[in-house]
Amino acid sequence: MQIYRLEDKCSNCMLCVRECVSGIWRNVNGVPTPVEIDLCNRCSHCIAVCPKNAIVHEGLDAKQALPVKSLKIDPEAYRGIVLSRRSVRQYKDRAVPRELIGRILDLARYSPTASNDQNVGFITVTDRALIGEIAGGIFGFADRLAARLETGPGRLFMKVTGLAKNRYIRRMDYAREMVAGGRDIILHNAPVMILVHGPAKGSFVCDNCSIAATNIINYAHALGLGTCYIGFMTLALRFSKKLGKKLKVPEGRKVYASLVMGYPAYSHPNTVSRKKADILWIEKSVNS
Repeated sequence: MQIYRLEDKCSNCMLCVRECVSGIWRNVNGVPTPVEIDLCNRCSHCIAVCPKNAIVHEGLDAKQALPVKSLKIDPEAYRGIVLSRRSVRQYKDRAVPRELIGRILDLARYSPTASNDQNVGFITVTDRALIGEIAGGIFGFADRLAARLETGPGRLFMKVTGLAKNRYIRRMDYAREMVAGGRDIILHNAPVMILVHGPAKGSFVCDNCSIAATNIINYAHALGLGTCYIGFMTLALRFSKKLGKKLKVPEGRKVYASLVMGYPAYSHPNTVSRKKADILWIEKSVNS
């Protein structure tokens, strides 16, 4: 791999040196010079910051280095996306085009990752029968577990452990009624399920996947789609190797976020109520 500057274009502004967190680009006798190239983590920042397009990096795809539009996103528009996005649990019986899903995931790959590891992967399921089968299996397991807790020893266990107050257990009878009526309370009859995965071992992998998942849900909302985080799905995959194989989770990888997606059955005309932000300000004292 080679990294070098085009001398006829370089203005010696040193922005590449100031931007390079890996210390590849350095000021050598007043000239920006790449050193210890093997330590480069391919973050692309040197290319992104160069105002003269004077850097050649053979470890990166130059075709992806496109000019950034000077028009910035309207802050109020982005605020509107965040405030109006809802966790959607009712979807239209309408398929989401593969191209649109691909567009969303293509944006998600630009999400930041620690040390630019780019170790986030996606599994997209559009097989409605498989989605229904998995939802039924997860609810069936929960139903059997709840049935055991309804026995004499089970009620004693719940009382001792405090599980008797658990909101999911308390509403299990209602959940059974909804499922009997044809409602999917696990994956919500969604036409798409997306699993965000990364290495089973490693630092900040969960953070990387969570950032990507956040970009997915916000961009999907901006495109007129609805999404919902499915914690039960992530939890089930944590304990069931059989389920992981069914969903083709790669060996040595772990699902850190599970989402469903589709066209919302109805809109939410209002924003919601939230707690006040818990903020601790640490500021310089005027007396110090």
